[in-house]
Amino acid sequence: MGIPHFRAAKFNLSVSTGLEAWRAFSKETDAPLDASLLSGLWREWFKCAHPDSSDAAADAAFSAREGSSSTGRYGTVVWYPWRSKALLLLEEPEFIAVRTNRNRNKIRGDEQAELGGKSVGIVGMSVGRSVAMALAMERIAGRLHLADADTLELSNLNRIPGSLFELGESKLISAARAIAEIDPFLEVEVWPKGFAPEVMSDFLGGLDLVVDACDSPNAKALLRLGARDRRMPLIMETNDRGMVDIERYDLETTEEFLHGRITAEQITELANGGDWTPELLDAFVDLSAISDRAKESLSEMGKTLIGWPQLHSDVALGAGMAAIVARRILLGEDIEDQRIRFDLNEQLSIAHTA
Repeated sequence: MGIPHFRAAKFNLSVSTGLEAWRAFSKETDAPLDASLLSGLWREWFKCAHPDSSDAAADAAFSAREGSSSTGRYGTVVWYPWRSKALLLLEEPEFIAVRTNRNRNKIRGDEQAELGGKSVGIVGMSVGRSVAMALAMERIAGRLHLADADTLELSNLNRIPGSLFELGESKLISAARAIAEIDPFLEVEVWPKGFAPEVMSDFLGGLDLVVDACDSPNAKALLRLGARDRRMPLIMETNDRGMVDIERYDLETTEEFLHGRITAEQITELANGGDWTPELLDAFVDLSAISDRAKESLSEMGKTLIGWPQLHSDVALGAGMAAIVARRILLGEDIEDQRIRFDLNEQLSIAHTA
């Protein structure tokens, strides 16, 4: 069985084909199975479904569930090839119910089910990794498309929760593996060469929303052209002063982009290989409104700074904001095309009455 090096393989033991596939796989592969978690996971699921129940009732229900299956077994074996280890977990419906239980009722059951059928794309796995993790942890989508061509460097670890053991490896694969270790039932597809014209159709195909978290001006332009042509909402999170762009290309046909800040001619030129100009950079980030320290950094780029400064605290806050916006759009709420800022530093400088 050829398993992508970022995706877990799953074997449903209560179905004869799944049980047979696992037996065949484990004969061909040194696949140590850790079955120690299942009892506790089942009890947790039963408690979520029956808050007043006892462990004895949960255990009796497990025995009944096993006995009712065609194989006399219950559970999903999940094989993680990068760890060379398999876990015996709950089956998909119970797993998802427990994994999202603490979302209730901030996300209602019917909303969670609706979100499970949604697909979101994220381009860029620096800031975008935190967005992807926020979407995955709340299960705001059931399928993610991720694109990035970069590798992890030591200087990335101030904002990317990677590992020293992953330095030199793909940011994209690191993110996909992290998601699989939280939720192996969440579908993840990867584009390791990044977002480019030749992959645009496949990457955007079937998506309900796309997130721009990349640095490349060409990719940013292509994303907006693709989103407009497919009537797809787009979110861009820049993390400086908590700026979030909500671009509703799904609401109306437009010949302009970024809320009228860029014309179709400018975006097409940028998509065809154009580079940043002061005018275009200003349209994307509004240079007059960036933080004072960001303004100071602009003049130091290439001199004392080798890259644009970003803090994990800003990235994490921005990821949370992007996830909230995405959830509300995907649930059909009336969120307008707009640029907004959630500047926590600005709020902290104001004396609020307790």
